[in-house]
This record gives sequence, C-alpha cells and structure tokens, in this order.
Amino acid sequence: MNYIYERMMADGETAIFDRAELQKFEDYVATNYKEFYGGKAGYEIKKENDNFLVTLFDNPSITMEEILLDINS
Repeated sequence: MNYIYERMMADGETAIFDRAELQKFEDYVATNYKEFYGGKAGYEIKKENDNFLVTLFDNPSITMEEILLDINS
C-alpha cells in the first residue's frame, strides 16, 4: 500500500492507477454512489500511457487517502 501513497501527486488529491486499480476506484464510486455524489464529490480521469491519473475536485466529503484505504483493505 505504501507504493500507492508514494505515487500520489503532491497535492494529495490525485493518484496514479493502473487499469486494475482504476477498476477498484470505479467499483468504489459505484458502491458508494449516494455518499460520493451526495457530498458533491467530483473527479476527473486522464489517461497517461498505461496509467490513469484520477483527480478529486474540491470536495469536503472524502479524500483520495480515504478512498485508497477503502479500496485496498
């Protein structure tokens, strides 16, 4: 799990995922749909080579760190 934290961008709300990790993130969003969008959370996914940069936008309800803890537990 430390490897993922090392890969997080400096602002702490962008993480770099491979395809399998991106699927876990998307599964998390689908499973927690009401809480995620009810808290006005938004995100962007950018493809960069074989990786995906996922950025959470200004949202008070959840952090990338919390999501990473949930999807990797």
